[in-house]
Amino acid sequence: MDTTELRIFVDENKPFEVAKESFWNWIYTWKGEDPEDYFELFRNEDITTIVLTNERIALVINYQFDNPVEFLQTTINVYFKESLIAKYHYMQDFDGKAIDDVLSFEKYSILTENL
Repeated sequence: MDTTELRIFVDENKPFEVAKESFWNWIYTWKGEDPEDYFELFRNEDITTIVLTNERIALVINYQFDNPVEFLQTTINVYFKESLIAKYHYMQDFDGKAIDDVLSFEKYSILTENL
């Protein structure tokens, strides 16, 4: 896949929009499945004020496994109270199917400074 093909993929599959929707699903699933962990971090804060911004879309070949895994990774910045608190990584195959997702909190953010 070259950059022209990647741009076509972006136009056709809207990975930033899909990643943002997946982020909210991730957050609400976390809140429902592990409320103690969720509330330790967010307390009773209004998470609807979270702002998501586009960072990048990258073609990745991960050599960590016996058979390298190729995928597209969409990265979204997660801002809360005007502070970058995390990055959300959404991974898809070349057909647009979700492979995995990861929410990585920033080491020094307004949420983690008191933990």
